[in-house]
Amino acid sequence: MSDASTDRVPDGNAQTSPAAQGEMRRVLGHSLDRIRNAVEVLACRMLEQKLEKCPEIDKSRESIEDMYCLALNRVPSLYYHSTTSFAMRLEEQGPPSDILEALDKAIDYAILKVGQNPPSRYRD
Repeated sequence: MSDASTDRVPDGNAQTSPAAQGEMRRVLGHSLDRIRNAVEVLACRMLEQKLEKCPEIDKSRESIEDMYCLALNRVPSLYYHSTTSFAMRLEEQGPPSDILEALDKAIDYAILKVGQNPPSRYRD
């Protein structure tokens, strides 16, 4: 398991990453940590539910990460400010149905694609 404050570089040495230092989500010194993409959380939940029904699919960390990325790249994002009334409404009513449908299809696609070509197949 890797330390959240370091990344490995090709020669194997650890270096402090900008993300670990909190620099990746800052503009002019202002943190953007209250900005959220609702689709990311939904994708986690939906992917987990679907994978529980697919015992034959590789569930290694690499496979799950690949499925997650592939699915998210196929759907529109839904960013919101975590302290707004939109955030509360989103929590109460859920995301728009068109985004849910697109995410459902994208996750099915990702499970199929990664299931056919799991990353573990390409390890040394």
